[in-house]
Amino acid sequence: MNDFMDFLGNLDGEDPTISQGADSLTTGTDYNGDGITDGEALYEDLNGDGVFDTITASVDTDGDGVVDFVSVYQDTNGDGFTDYSAALMDVDTNGDGIADSVFFGEDANGDTVFETTQIMDAEEWAMFTGSPDSGYVPVDEGGGFDAGYEQFNPAETDMSQVVGTPTADEQCWDYQGESGPCAIYAQVMAYEGMTGQDIDPEQMIDVATEQGWYDGSGTTMEDMDKILNYLGADTEKDFGGDIEDLHNCLENGGRVVVAVDGNEIWYGNTETYAPNDPNHAVEVIGIDYSGSEPMVIINDSGTMDGHAITVPASQFMDAWEDSGCYYVEAYA
Repeated sequence: MNDFMDFLGNLDGEDPTISQGADSLTTGTDYNGDGITDGEALYEDLNGDGVFDTITASVDTDGDGVVDFVSVYQDTNGDGFTDYSAALMDVDTNGDGIADSVFFGEDANGDTVFETTQIMDAEEWAMFTGSPDSGYVPVDEGGGFDAGYEQFNPAETDMSQVVGTPTADEQCWDYQGESGPCAIYAQVMAYEGMTGQDIDPEQMIDVATEQGWYDGSGTTMEDMDKILNYLGADTEKDFGGDIEDLHNCLENGGRVVVAVDGNEIWYGNTETYAPNDPNHAVEVIGIDYSGSEPMVIINDSGTMDGHAITVPASQFMDAWEDSGCYYVEAYA
């Protein structure tokens, strides 16, 4: 643990104030000690309790007048210690002198060690910071999945060929209604499945709103693990997942939240329900290998009968690929 305010100084008046509002303060900072201001530190009170809980440092490391490094530090529980931090840095991957990618590192538990590190190109970064949860819910076409998927039935399969605990995790499913915060519901369902605790998703929506992880219209993929971390789970996240990644996580007692194109999950028809973009998040609770094609079993809060839905692996991959196969692994 590190003292929250010690990361960027203790606001001792040495840094010039650029602007100040009711819940924020921006200071100019000389990060490299050369006597020239080369960055800004933004202090924010996101939950409105009168105490700064988030610091964002923006730095021009090479002196060209353009910010190329950003770090964020948060005290989410108000104990005076940093329990979340992240860093972004421009990267030149091909050596031509022009930044073409972004390095992203995240420390979700405050131990000052990045659990997640990724290098993303412009397209991946845009997807990562975009929202998989647009608040969109499926059109009512008579209830249920138009694609004809069924709920998992343990009596009709060989349970020795099933990884995960879909029967138990199905009991953690909840319907999000019209509010649209699917990523928050998916995280709550995952945490309940791992711990057996009963968590109110509406309370977690309040927390996410206060912390800036949910704006009422959706959750970015970058923030798809924040509620899990807030509740105490350990997480890892990345692009480029596959069925084996899901299998290994479930086999090791974890749960997985994925960003998908909900249209392909709900309707299996991308021609009718375009565009092919990640607009939804679901929890993967199992994989059934007993048939001719593996079936991915999901808890989907976005439809009224979305508990333990079995989706053919090929159709699931089509929907998942629209997010770059982005996933969050969670462990209690």
